[in-house]
Amino acid sequence: MKKTIFFWSPMLSHVGTISAVYSMAKSLKDYGDFQIYLINIFGEFQNFNDNEIKKINIFGDLNSLPKTGIASKISIYIFTILAIPLLIFWIIKKKPFLIISNLVGYIPNLLSFFFQFKVINSIQGYPRFNFIRNFVWKIFYRRSYHLITMTNLTKSLIEKKFNIDKSRVTTIENPIISKKIRSLSNQEIDDKEKFIFTNDVYCSIGRLTRQKNFIELLEGFHKFTKDKQKKINLIIIGDGEEKNNLENFIKKNKIQNCYLLGFKDNPFKYLKRSKLYISTSLWEDPGHTLIEAGYLNVPIISSGCPNGPKEIIKDHINGLKYELSDSDDLANKFKEFYDLTDQDIFKLKKNFKRDVVHKYTKHRFAKKFMEIIN
Repeated sequence: MKKTIFFWSPMLSHVGTISAVYSMAKSLKDYGDFQIYLINIFGEFQNFNDNEIKKINIFGDLNSLPKTGIASKISIYIFTILAIPLLIFWIIKKKPFLIISNLVGYIPNLLSFFFQFKVINSIQGYPRFNFIRNFVWKIFYRRSYHLITMTNLTKSLIEKKFNIDKSRVTTIENPIISKKIRSLSNQEIDDKEKFIFTNDVYCSIGRLTRQKNFIELLEGFHKFTKDKQKKINLIIIGDGEEKNNLENFIKKNKIQNCYLLGFKDNPFKYLKRSKLYISTSLWEDPGHTLIEAGYLNVPIISSGCPNGPKEIIKDHINGLKYELSDSDDLANKFKEFYDLTDQDIFKLKKNFKRDVVHKYTKHRFAKKFMEIIN
């Protein structure tokens, strides 16, 4: 009889974690002998359909709930707590031997006090600890059967901060790379946006939040282009609470060559046709769009933020790295990239694929994960 695994990852907004969770589930289904269930709290997995991976629908599609800002966070906390009785029902009914928790991980850890299953917490993103999170980690996360991190730097941080045995923390990169990305990238750009690509395009992707630091991107790009006759367009793909601030900055500084394209179901077709990918994040762990850009042979400029870019990007080897909170340095990196030869750019792309991309495959994820649970 196949062992049952639940995936728990409640989230309202469009984040890369949801796609990564589905890829994790797919990896374990393809390379292991498990019955996989996705716990569908808000409808986060409604767009993923696979006959061999089951869904347990808790509340259904709650599209009316706010997806950004403090209201979104409050909604997530309220509804995940309300989901506990229903989760208990399905635990009793399906008897999972393992729950893999990617977000709001304290709830499976809490229930593990009362039921016979193991919890593996996959830490999706750079952990930023305040008083409350410190308390939650000490009470709940430390009792996890195992912890998975996306980078070695985060692994070291957790081991030291919470005095967790090194054998219970493992770095396993999310299995985000697949042929589907390549296929999606080959689709045609929307007709109304094709004019943008008559010039070279620099691209950035992410929710329009403080974390992504897009104001700094606009500042650096504006400094780079305002006094030069360079036909380069900047596109930012994503939605979020910072949209008005970004629009106001663009209007105030009369930036004519920047386009906020909003959320896109398929950002890869835009990414593939771009000359450069830029990440200005304040923190990332690891920064999925960096890996996706490298997979599609798009060179990268990134801030040196913790922990993903700090660990992944090797300046002038597999990308260019600028000093965070220094838009002048970012502008200088834009100039450096602009002046690179085709051979120099080819080396950056080749090195990134060789050193980074291969770590994010489904086969590698499943192999390392099986070592943990066996």
